Amino acid sequence: MKLVKTDRLAASSCGADVKLSVEGAFRIVEDMVTELMGDQHIDGVTCMREYGGMWVFVRNRIEMPQCLEWMEEFTVTSYISSFSKIRLYIDTVIHKKDCSVALKSRLELCAVDLETGKIRKSESVGVGEKTPAEEPMFEIAYSKEKPARADKIDEITVRSADIDYCHHTNNISYVHYFMNQIGVDDLIERPVKAIEVQYAAQTHEGDKLDVYRCSSGSAETGTGGATETNKTNEAYVIEMDGIKVVSCIITR
Repeated sequence: MKLVKTDRLAASSCGADVKLSVEGAFRIVEDMVTELMGDQHIDGVTCMREYGGMWVFVRNRIEMPQCLEWMEEFTVTSYISSFSKIRLYIDTVIHKKDCSVALKSRLELCAVDLETGKIRKSESVGVGEKTPAEEPMFEIAYSKEKPARADKIDEITVRSADIDYCHHTNNISYVHYFMNQIGVDDLIERPVKAIEVQYAAQTHEGDKLDVYRCSSGSAETGTGGATETNKTNEAYVIEMDGIKVVSCIITR
């Protein structure tokens, strides 16, 4: 089963350059993924109400080989590309009007128990033999880079507007925290081509978070089976009380 929608890029999804922003990209992907899961009755709300669990993001890699301009028409497609006993993978791709790819994303999720916080088997929250998995429309590989924490550059307090229906910090809020570490002019001059966010723990309203820049050497990323070295990656990590919460690797 595929969820397919055609739309025009809204102003709320654009950055200062009037093109699709990183936060806008994550929002489009998250909205498509949650609607797709809702259509299959395996969404987060159903997971909580019927199974006593909660879907959490493990990692999401988004690559943006082309820019989308404000008001530009596009078609976005989301589908389950694979799943295992404890993991669910959902791919999202945005095609421009000429059918070229503007964005591709692979999101990895797992379910955790609301009471114990332990990982649940996918079948215990509705994913199983009847869940339709589609042949992937593209190749995308998670980074093998292991950034090392360096200088502390920001302090953040989680506010009520950051909290989602699971009562923890929304995944897009973390993207917002990361992107705030890069200046507007810098982003316009060198736009983000790829970003991978890796989620390690949950935070809640009132939590105090520390943002660190990471020393990031060469990274191995794969597209179509090829491996390339990129020494211009930027990496950041957010911690709470010295424990990693979420990290990201940005390629520009």
